[in-house]
Amino acid sequence: LILIWMSLSPPGSVLLQQTDGDRQTPLDLVSALSQREELLRSAQAGDSARTNKDKTEVLNLPLLEAGSSLLAHLIFSYQKERGLPGLTQSGNRPHTLVYKLAAALEKHSLQKVTSDWTDQRAVRLAEDVETLLRLSRGEHKEQVSAAAKECRGENTVFLMEALENLQANGKALVADFW
Repeated sequence: LILIWMSLSPPGSVLLQQTDGDRQTPLDLVSALSQREELLRSAQAGDSARTNKDKTEVLNLPLLEAGSSLLAHLIFSYQKERGLPGLTQSGNRPHTLVYKLAAALEKHSLQKVTSDWTDQRAVRLAEDVETLLRLSRGEHKEQVSAAAKECRGENTVFLMEALENLQANGKALVADFW
């Protein structure tokens, strides 16, 4: 789910400011002038997308539809493969691990909750619960452009519905333990 969260945010020039272990930026690593110019154009396009996120015009519908399809399928594949155990089971919900994690993450940071954990599956589960809690608060909505929200393309609508379902699941999770 973290990958989905990051994919909703246009990168822009902030990526060109990242450095590697030798403190080199991506532009430092590209020697061909044409490739450097292409990187700069891509960064400017990302910056422009960030500043124009309130505009409702879709500039490249096939790209938006393809990206939406990939993200929506990634969400559903991840849920099917990994899921959140105990979230959909009826019965003693507030006593399942997912609900206990959610309660802990509402009170403490992910870092504090998982600081002594060595089982990476448990850490990933906690990360997923935290992401679901963030979705329940609607934190993802500011990452999605108005153009994507208003687009009526089949795949984009499917993605928006998937995000709404995740938000509803997060709200249900919070409601069950409070």
